[in-house]
Amino acid sequence: MKTSIAFVILTAAIFNTRSVFATADRLPVITTDSSSKRAAALGIPTLDDIAGDWIPMDQVDNMPAVHNFHHMLVVNRDLTSYYYYPGGIYPWRKGHPVTTLTIDGQEYPATETRCFPYKALRRNPYCNGISVETDTRMINESRNVMCRIIATNTTIVPRRTTLTLRVPGKLLADGIGVSNSTQRKGVTSILRPSRKPDQVSTEKDTVIWHWIMELPKGGSMRVEFAAGDEASSQTAQTDALVTKWAASFNTYFDDCKKVWENRWADAFTPGNTHFSGHLPVLKSSDVALLRNYYVGAWTMLALERTQFPVHPRSFITSGEREDGTQYYWDASMQATAWALLEPAGMKATLRRWLVQNPRSGKASGYALDLRDTTGFDTIHYDNIGGYAFNACTIFKTIDEYLRVTNDRHFLDEKLENGRTIMETMDSLATNWESLPKGHDGLANYGENNNLLECAPAYIHCVPSCNAQNIWMMRETAKWYILHGNTVRANELQKKATTLLPVVLSLYKPGDGVWNAWHLNGKRVELRHCVDFIYTGNALKRDLSPAQKSEMISFVKNELLTRDWMRAMSQKDAAAVNSDRPDHGPMGAYDGWIPLTVNILWQLGDPVGAYAFYCRTAVVTREGPFAQAREFFGPNRTAYDAPVRIAMRQGCMKECISGVAFSDVVITTFFGFSPETGDGTGLQDSSTPRPFTGELRNIHFAGKEWTIKAGAKGTLVKKD
Repeated sequence: MKTSIAFVILTAAIFNTRSVFATADRLPVITTDSSSKRAAALGIPTLDDIAGDWIPMDQVDNMPAVHNFHHMLVVNRDLTSYYYYPGGIYPWRKGHPVTTLTIDGQEYPATETRCFPYKALRRNPYCNGISVETDTRMINESRNVMCRIIATNTTIVPRRTTLTLRVPGKLLADGIGVSNSTQRKGVTSILRPSRKPDQVSTEKDTVIWHWIMELPKGGSMRVEFAAGDEASSQTAQTDALVTKWAASFNTYFDDCKKVWENRWADAFTPGNTHFSGHLPVLKSSDVALLRNYYVGAWTMLALERTQFPVHPRSFITSGEREDGTQYYWDASMQATAWALLEPAGMKATLRRWLVQNPRSGKASGYALDLRDTTGFDTIHYDNIGGYAFNACTIFKTIDEYLRVTNDRHFLDEKLENGRTIMETMDSLATNWESLPKGHDGLANYGENNNLLECAPAYIHCVPSCNAQNIWMMRETAKWYILHGNTVRANELQKKATTLLPVVLSLYKPGDGVWNAWHLNGKRVELRHCVDFIYTGNALKRDLSPAQKSEMISFVKNELLTRDWMRAMSQKDAAAVNSDRPDHGPMGAYDGWIPLTVNILWQLGDPVGAYAFYCRTAVVTREGPFAQAREFFGPNRTAYDAPVRIAMRQGCMKECISGVAFSDVVITTFFGFSPETGDGTGLQDSSTPRPFTGELRNIHFAGKEWTIKAGAKGTLVKKD
């Protein structure tokens, strides 16, 4: 229990570093249930500890979401309605009837909102003397929404208050329940209140529930409703479920939290009964480090789905997208955490990834559909049809799985297409050789839609993907050596050595940035974080000290801000035509931040990298990591520009790339990065760390380990 309270107090310290983030009403909540006791015993924060803060609605663009391991909802900007559409909310669709609240005949908007892992809160304290707070949840793995409304008399005298809920639909035979089969074709929604209304009326195609109550000074009234949906042929079964949920509302409502609490504790428990692995437990006095690490884990669990046949513990990219959508690029950024938490599910998923055509122009050229257990695109494409980064991100993910699990036998396993894993890694590493070539034989990685989508100059022979080819060939050579094939290993090493000077020639001395060759023969300067990340990752041992220093200076001077970063420099020639929150100059894809932190550290600035990582913890006041955060308001071009989760131009809520905030702690700050296939990697280091802490319960080579970090470096010990 002491751990939980301390975490809350320290969390408040983060938010209070900015007056707008003050949390005067964020107080420790003392709980004694078994789930909270599990968290305390593990030394991890509780779900309430890691919740976001109350945020004024004028600072919110993308509203809080709730996940139940099958589905997702996003609350609306009023007090009771929401977006919920099993199969994919985006583009924004309301699958249930839009239920609206009135107080004494007046509807009020939400003025603040707050995000928790298991619920979304909205409130308005100024409803003509009534303060309203609503709490929206979902029952585990069910097509369900639960909403609790608490109205409190804030005046100094008693008052008579009428609260109504307006529900579009038809009144059921019992005179209370509502059925709606027009909101979504072929689907019927049922809504029922937990307590009988004082009056029920109808108005056109809307049912209105009324509750009338005398409220003393400071007195409250509570109204709740449950909603469910299913195919119209199953309306009777749906009504029976909703009736049960409404009749035992408190039990089901509380269970929403309990299920999440148990899942949270399981994620950090060795030998738990849900996951095939577990995440390490982080201990530190640095609250910003703790906050980002555990919010990264929250992000991962929010996107867990248990209904797909590829594996019953899968992780989608974002909840709003069509069911089962898992983008390779995004998912690659959680590779270490994935291999530690769910190695069995990761292995099953990789079997599907590795048969996909990385150049495909079909949907599989961007993402895997977790609903499909077989099949792949057999068409040969001369050019990149989908994402240009497919080959290197798929390769990175299998490489990470092999290193973290030391599952060398997997290399010899034959896939659905008849190839072994080893042959597939070779194919990915050399995929560039048969692509069209540009200047100096560099591979052409396509147009804007194949790369960053919103950066018009980032096309054709880009440094990032070409540099990754060098890294993939070198890494594959290491696996071949362990596999006993030194001939092929030497061939790949020679290819990498030949390509290296060609890629290095793209560097712009003195500026710390890189150039691309366009197919028209023009050499174009790129001032973007993607080249810093992917060339830095691939060539960190090849870059000169001057180049490393210049690259670091570019990022710190042109990309990093007080609380976040710009994906593209405002000095990039294409900046005025690249305003998308994830890859443009007015924000950044959440995954870019930890990946940038890793390369800053690797290129020689661990102190600056760590300081920047900790500064970004303030953005978690909105909740988990998302697809992108943007700068907003009149100060959006400044260093201290305010930041929020973006929604415009298709930006989603939670995004699996945000798990990289946890990954970078494990791999970079604590140095857990096993060497290729040799079964080692947990070694002491004399490199000083700009923080003190412990990473406990790291599962590696069949044992649990702890890594201690501090000013003298890292110390590894077996638990």
